[in-house]
Amino acid sequence: MMKKIITLKTVTHFSSTLTLLLCSTFAMAQSIPLNKLTGQFDEKKDSNYIALDSTILPVNKKGMYLQKEPTEQLIKAYNDFKKSYSNIPFIVVSATRNYTYQNGIWQRKWDALLPKFNNPQKIAEQILKLSSMPGTSRHHWGTDIDITSVSSEYFKNDKQGVILYQWLRENLPKYGFCQPFSEGRKGGYLPEEWHWSYKPIAKQYLAEYKAILDSNPQMIMQNLNFTGYDKITLESLVKEYVLTVNPDCY
Repeated sequence: MMKKIITLKTVTHFSSTLTLLLCSTFAMAQSIPLNKLTGQFDEKKDSNYIALDSTILPVNKKGMYLQKEPTEQLIKAYNDFKKSYSNIPFIVVSATRNYTYQNGIWQRKWDALLPKFNNPQKIAEQILKLSSMPGTSRHHWGTDIDITSVSSEYFKNDKQGVILYQWLRENLPKYGFCQPFSEGRKGGYLPEEWHWSYKPIAKQYLAEYKAILDSNPQMIMQNLNFTGYDKITLESLVKEYVLTVNPDCY
């Protein structure tokens, strides 16, 4: 009997040790820190980020930042666009948004929808049509921008918007950008004609995020504490909205 008890304890100890070892090994293997994946850092203090208002890129507000490489490529794209369409607006209206900024967006929309729905899951689903849960946005990565307008109506029915969108689709991939939220996806956000992602870097962030969701999703879930996080199907929603993107962006 004593031998059986010792054996059981030994197996249990070995299993716990192995689990800790695997988690530790996975953490060591991460090439992108978790706080960078979830936007829990200050991009203004990161030496790899550039203030867009210090470049030639038109912006609709000061204080927006982007990683250096996508900034350089976006400037090239902007210059080429203006050679052909000098009178059509090409303006960066959103770039890096850290967790705190995204949480502000989420909270304002949550408060506005609460009187109408009074159901956390329904509120979250309404917000998620076009806005991300804090900690899950591609805008956390310093690779994504919104261009000129955040209205599909503009890109579909405005003459200048139609020309701009056609140019973006035909030319931005030459500079490394893809459209993550395109038509034809099954699930996730509604299509966003304005949202473009610098694939060479963003695909690394996406692969890292997916690897964590597949192997140890609690690493991410335990860092999310926005309003309603504990009253919705958090893990399921995170997986759907982070991973359901245009295959061209993988």
